[in-house]
Amino acid sequence: MNFLSYMSEKIQQFPKKTYHDLIEDSGGVEHLFLVYVDILKGFCEQGPLSSDRVNQMVQPVASLTSGLLERGLPSENIIFLNDRHPENAVEFSSFAPHCIEGTEEADVVDVLQPIQQRQGVQTFYKNATNGMFGTNPEGLKFFERLDQIFRHGKSTFLIVGDCTDLCIYQNAVGIRLYANEKNAETDVVVPISHIRTFDISVQQAKQLEIDAHDADFLDTVFIYHMHLNGVRIIQTVE
Repeated sequence: MNFLSYMSEKIQQFPKKTYHDLIEDSGGVEHLFLVYVDILKGFCEQGPLSSDRVNQMVQPVASLTSGLLERGLPSENIIFLNDRHPENAVEFSSFAPHCIEGTEEADVVDVLQPIQQRQGVQTFYKNATNGMFGTNPEGLKFFERLDQIFRHGKSTFLIVGDCTDLCIYQNAVGIRLYANEKNAETDVVVPISHIRTFDISVQQAKQLEIDAHDADFLDTVFIYHMHLNGVRIIQTVE
């Protein structure tokens, strides 16, 4: 068996979780935090970085949200980490301009906007793939919000959105490592059914003169590597 086959087999063995399991493992729904990463129109519906494959994640995330709210998830435990770039963002040297502040691309997808607008929900705007230094409208940085949560004891962060090998990976591992640094009793959970990355075949890459991006391969590598870093991978929540 080669290493890619080994990783694929390992990933298939990760368990499914019920809502009850997830909440019980968290020590109660009040200790569970749902983190949406970049579920924006600029990655799901329109613009140079949008992807039909990524958009397939939106409805499962909406269903997951409804299930958790029905089971008592507090609005204060819902967090959006959203790209919102200036026109001259340094990141645009690596990625095509996207999700510029004031454009529709920077908006959360329509189905999740009522969630974002709930009283108590916090949105942190970031100018990089990693959201640790993203800031909410009151000037609080995301890592400062994590400090607040850690001080209250046990916590579980359920990370959903896009893209598996970029923002999901960096933010899930970022939270995991920050919790390690603070010696916090924290679990970081990523359900495979609720994350996606985009696909650019080698043929497309050569035609467009851009870099190829094999979604299946990168999903496998980065899901496995999150596991190696202490992120708990599950198949889905049902």
